Amino acid sequence: MKKAIIPAAGRGTRLSPLTDYIPKELLPVGQKPMIQYTLEMYMASGIDEFFIITSPRKPQLKNFITGNWHPPTLPFEKDSEFFRRLAKCYVVFIEQPRPDGVADAISLTRDFVGSEPFACVMPDCLLFSETPLLSQLLTAFKRYQKCTIGAIRIPYYDVYRFGNVGILKTKYIDLDSVLITALSDKSSEPICANRFEIIEKGFGGGIYLPHYFDIIEEVRPLSKGEVDDVPVHQILARRGELIGVFLRGFPFDAGNLNGFRAAVRFVGNR
Repeated sequence: MKKAIIPAAGRGTRLSPLTDYIPKELLPVGQKPMIQYTLEMYMASGIDEFFIITSPRKPQLKNFITGNWHPPTLPFEKDSEFFRRLAKCYVVFIEQPRPDGVADAISLTRDFVGSEPFACVMPDCLLFSETPLLSQLLTAFKRYQKCTIGAIRIPYYDVYRFGNVGILKTKYIDLDSVLITALSDKSSEPICANRFEIIEKGFGGGIYLPHYFDIIEEVRPLSKGEVDDVPVHQILARRGELIGVFLRGFPFDAGNLNGFRAAVRFVGNR
């Protein structure tokens, strides 16, 4: 597997007003922007073809990835070693004219991905770990040959820094992997957890087989507004085709304000 999709066309409304002037993916966490962590994670896992879905409202994002900028245009220093490594990769930018949802964004890459498995990890889901997120998923994907996503266990006192979506029901199939039997819809309400409860939640994205694109077209007519990836995962779960791997490391949902602040503090204290 050599191909990865990076959806980056959303408005970043959960991080407003920070995203009023700079794309969410370029907000600095420590000395580098969110999306750099994602690209570094992919490259460390052997990925060298990137399909980046962006927006006409985000010229800064393309400028960053192509290296077509200079400090202090963006609020961090230029990492020459990162850009040398990225220059060896194949990068395609695909424009999503309107922010019509993650699944709609992924669907735009169908002709590029073809009949191969592909990775798709959201750039605002940051995992700080010795083993990159994608590398942790690959073992289970190769073993079970099913769509495979990241999963995390959140103690009750930490739920405030994660968005309320993708709460899992699971059956263990080995020490680190589960068969996902159901996952929750998106909700604007915060996650509720009882004292001492541990919440199992999907995190980041994963590795998908090419029939994922067919399922997007199944859910599209049923979608009201955005075509999101949650209904796609729910169909995979109902069909017994979705594996979860509990990730080792420190996860942060940097797409919301509490999670972003927590990630910044974590990196600053390392």
